[in-house]
Amino acid sequence: MHSLFLDWENLLDREITAHCKPLKIVKKVLWVEAENSAWLQQFQYQSPFFLETLNQSLGSTKLKGIRFYVAGKEFAEETKAPPLRYVPPPAQELADFEAQVSSIVDKDSREALLRFWYISKAVKNG
Repeated sequence: MHSLFLDWENLLDREITAHCKPLKIVKKVLWVEAENSAWLQQFQYQSPFFLETLNQSLGSTKLKGIRFYVAGKEFAEETKAPPLRYVPPPAQELADFEAQVSSIVDKDSREALLRFWYISKAVKNG
């Protein structure tokens, strides 16, 4: 997928590539920096064409989407993952949940459920 960065100038029209540049690919979504908000709006209208053209050049691996943002502005908050912190659940809560799942006969299933519960309680955003 990152071959797009090397071939950018050749994949799209010169007028387009003169006013935007690819920055990163996150979860098969290409992030493109537009020169200003007017170009950003124009590119958003053309994004289906961009996506089709770029995917044709990639072969079997395909982009799922394209996101544009204006040069000089920070990425939207949605691109930044909130920090995670570890807070172990209270011992009594853990004991209570262990008692609840003790009736599950299959040991692997019981342990998997217990691990899932523990992680869901212990890992917090922020």
